[in-house]
Amino acid sequence: MEVYCPTSSFRAPAEIAPLRCPVRSAPLEFTGFPRFEPDLVDEDEAGLWRYGAMLPVVGPNQQRCTLGEGWTPLLDDTWAGVRMLWKNDAIMPTGSYKDRGVSVMVNWLLGLDTAKVVDDSSGNAGASLACYAARANVEACIYVPASAPEPKKVQIAIYGAELVEVPGTRSAATRAAEAASQTVPSVKYASHAWHPAFLFGQMTTAWEIWEQLGGEVPDWMITPVGHGGCLLGIWRGFQHLFSSGLATKLPRMVAVQATPYTPIYDAFHAGKSAADGQPHMTKTVADGIAIDFPVRASAVLTALHRSGGTAVAVSEEEIVTSHERLARRGLFVEPTSATVAAAIEQIRDKFQRDDRVVALITGHGLKNPPRID
Repeated sequence: MEVYCPTSSFRAPAEIAPLRCPVRSAPLEFTGFPRFEPDLVDEDEAGLWRYGAMLPVVGPNQQRCTLGEGWTPLLDDTWAGVRMLWKNDAIMPTGSYKDRGVSVMVNWLLGLDTAKVVDDSSGNAGASLACYAARANVEACIYVPASAPEPKKVQIAIYGAELVEVPGTRSAATRAAEAASQTVPSVKYASHAWHPAFLFGQMTTAWEIWEQLGGEVPDWMITPVGHGGCLLGIWRGFQHLFSSGLATKLPRMVAVQATPYTPIYDAFHAGKSAADGQPHMTKTVADGIAIDFPVRASAVLTALHRSGGTAVAVSEEEIVTSHERLARRGLFVEPTSATVAAAIEQIRDKFQRDDRVVALITGHGLKNPPRID
């Protein structure tokens, strides 16, 4: 496999590639990986590794590190009068969709003889990396904003990772993690935002949905968006099915952001191809997508335009209301996940009667539980 930069001509062998494009300082993606072959899906394998033949990240003599992540349910429901389906990634091993990308990324890094991993996170990615590093017997150091939800910080620490709380914005945690990974070669910046292997893992969401729909692609796919790896990975997964001759269409992608952290929403509706982020100090219950400067904004914007999709911004009040309503029907999700429900309320007139609408639930409610009066 190789990595390539979507914004320049840079390419390199995947095993020796830098984390960023040296020409544009942009995120890289994998290319040259196998076609999707339905006959190679291993139905005896638990979780996303049923697609192991299409995920060439484990060396021939390397034992796979896994906790059975993936193959989450697709739940029928009606929301705001829209017949739709929830893809429930909240029931992953660490309670977050991040386990998809992190499990693939950790297996990739194990093949490169990584001794220690470092990342910055608002909580979910850090907890996931701490978990899989523990499973792989690799040291982990996670930098988080000091304001991150306490349950997420506790989860990181209980796995044995070093937890470093950084004062200030989410961006401050990123700078600290990057600095910590630049001194020792065997210490890898295992960034869920930057690493192409993380994006590779998120492609399996699309493959599962395609299988669960009997070899069909939904008409709409709705996800929360922070850095953009979740939406972009799912889009790439559906594109791969299409290029492999297994799909006749692609879904319309919907990016959901929480005010005031709306750089992708702002850029999309302004007709821009890049996002102009600005720093915010405002707290939001949707902490998982409180990102001022999304790493994969340009690629996400391209996906939205090419798919005929859209971007939606939801308010704090809309998130809280949707969060409570979801719980009343048995779906206890973290507030970040509730943004997709709030978005459906806003754009329900866009859906046709027979459209298949899928929305991703990204995290469990115990990640950031509300206080009870």
